Amino acid sequence: MKYFATPDVALSIRKAHEGFTHVLVNRGYTTIRTVFFKSSKIADLPVYVWAHWDKASASQLTRWRERGGVLLDRYTYSDMAGPADVLVFVECPLTMERVTKSAIHTAEYAVLPRPHTWRVHEECVDLRTPPADRLRELWHLCRGRRMTDDELAEASGIAKQHVMYLRKSLKPVEEWEIRPRIAPEFSGLIPAWEWIGAGRTDAKRVVREAGHKAAVKEMARLGHIAVTKWQVYRDTEPDWDVIERKRAEAIADLASVRSFVESLPDHLAG
Repeated sequence: MKYFATPDVALSIRKAHEGFTHVLVNRGYTTIRTVFFKSSKIADLPVYVWAHWDKASASQLTRWRERGGVLLDRYTYSDMAGPADVLVFVECPLTMERVTKSAIHTAEYAVLPRPHTWRVHEECVDLRTPPADRLRELWHLCRGRRMTDDELAEASGIAKQHVMYLRKSLKPVEEWEIRPRIAPEFSGLIPAWEWIGAGRTDAKRVVREAGHKAAVKEMARLGHIAVTKWQVYRDTEPDWDVIERKRAEAIADLASVRSFVESLPDHLAG
C-alpha cells in the first residue's frame, strides 16, 4: 500500500472518489487548536457519517458498504470500519501508530494532510505531555487539594483551557457535584433526575457506570441541574521520570510523523 500527502483534503477525497468505489475518511481529531474539516466541500458526493459507538449510525456504514461512496469515520482510529479502497485523514496524526493502525484495512493507498505549519502539533505535545518542570509548578498549587479548573487557572495564571490539558498528567479524580433545579418533563431524563434526588456528589466514573452521564450532561445544558466539576489531586508526588519519558516519546512520535509526511509524494500532483 502507498502513502501520499496532500495540501487540500477535500480535493484529495474527490480524486479518490473518482478512481475508487469505497473511500474512508478519518474525521477524528487529536490536536487542540483544531481546524475542522468542512464536509460541505464534498456535499455533492455520496457521503455517509459513522461512529462505532453510535448505534444509530450503523445503517450509514451498511449503506456505504452496499453502495460505495465516502464514509466519514468520526473516531480517531479507522480500523473498525473494515475494508476500504482509500483512506484520507482530515488531520495529520501525532503518531505513526495512529497512521498504520487506521490504514490496516486499506487496499490501495492512504492520504495524509501536509500541515502548513507544525506549530499546532508541537503545542499539542506541550500540553498533553508537558515537561516535568511545568507540571511541578501546578502540583505545588494543587497537591492534596480539591479544586475546580477555574480555581487552578486563577491560582497559576495559566489559561483554563490549557490547565484542563496540563492537569491530566497529574491524574486527579474528577468528581461531579450535582444540584437539582427544575424537574425535566422529557421522560427519558426522569431516571437520571430521580437518581440525583436532592443532590449528590460522585466521581465521574460512578456517574458513567450508573448509566446517567449523557442524561446529566443534557440536563445541565438545559438548566434542569447545576453541575460543578471538581478535580481531587493526590498528595503523593508524581513520578517525574515517567512524565519526562512520556514527553520524550511524544516528541519522538511527532518527529517520525513529520519526517514521514514531508517525504511523501503529492497526491494531487500530475
